[in-house]
Amino acid sequence: MKGGECKGSYDMNRNNKKFVELIWADKLDRIDLGEKFPVEKPNLPFQTIESINEPRMKEYEEELGKEFYPKSEYPKNYPKDWKNLLIWGDNKFVMSSLIKQGWAGKINLIYIDPPFFTGADFTVRTKLGDERIEKEPSIIEERAYKDTWSGGIASYLKYMYERLVLMRELLAENGSIYVHLDWHVGHYVKVMMDEVFGWTNCRNEIVWCYTGPSRQSRDFPDKHDIIFRYTKSEKYVFNIDLLRVPYKKSSLATGRTTLTGRKDDEYLMALDKRGKLPEDWWTDVATIGYIHGEILDFQTQKPEALLKRIILASSDPGDIIADFFCGSGTTLAVAEKLGRRWIGSDLSKFAIQVTRKRLLDIHNSKDLVDEEQGK
Repeated sequence: MKGGECKGSYDMNRNNKKFVELIWADKLDRIDLGEKFPVEKPNLPFQTIESINEPRMKEYEEELGKEFYPKSEYPKNYPKDWKNLLIWGDNKFVMSSLIKQGWAGKINLIYIDPPFFTGADFTVRTKLGDERIEKEPSIIEERAYKDTWSGGIASYLKYMYERLVLMRELLAENGSIYVHLDWHVGHYVKVMMDEVFGWTNCRNEIVWCYTGPSRQSRDFPDKHDIIFRYTKSEKYVFNIDLLRVPYKKSSLATGRTTLTGRKDDEYLMALDKRGKLPEDWWTDVATIGYIHGEILDFQTQKPEALLKRIILASSDPGDIIADFFCGSGTTLAVAEKLGRRWIGSDLSKFAIQVTRKRLLDIHNSKDLVDEEQGK
């Protein structure tokens, strides 16, 4: 098929009233001989820098109990020779290499918290002891950031499109992906994800609402993020009974709940114990600034409670969780506690170092996993 024929088929699609596609500069020029998602997929070998064979130290198993899975109680589908992967590099090359090395269709859940296109300052700010540290981007990082943002929003959309296509290929057939954004680019990425994953596979637009100080005085303060939840197919994991939250006392008093029927004391006690499924707007998860035991002073750090809800909802013990913008390592830390396998990557070597230390120090966490949720 020639390039002109491919362009012609695109023009024909445009006449289909059901066809919707997001277009940006150079997208049409990159359509490759009729391939639906034209993304380069190099295969680069990974260089092993360090291998840690005993991440769960035996002396902590008795002390922490249900927070950790002792090796003797690993989930059934958790191979004892499994090695979790923490990879430093551009996630486009990381993911394409994983695909070439046989990982396509193997990952059960992907969560990403990519840049929100809020500016080109990629200085990493964190705290070590009592000292605040600012780490400027390396030459590799700076080059990658310039390539991504040099063309404005078009460059960003191209950057996200290529990575979402690779993530779809890595997802298992029963897999889910959560993409965490804000108002700057959420609407663009939503349309893009409809194209890549299919609009019928959009399960939720979750609004994470929070509060806190704001410097805005000429606008309403920005106090929510958007998390798009998509699946690869109609058959997907969703553990409803692990997600229930208590009913408000006012709801129980009026009997106005999703479960209708008798309003006697016995019924209300059973209803209260069972709880309800949280809506698609989450106000019960505080930002990291209010969780002093978790604070790493990493600028984009998210609270563990947020990832705990996502991982419990869309994966089972022993499943493989991936975060290709792992930052401070919240996704990987929570996956470790919940008995999931994990793969993480980041372009920032500093982020990799923060994540590595966090995972090695994970036994210090006080956020114990409920027994019925951890097993």
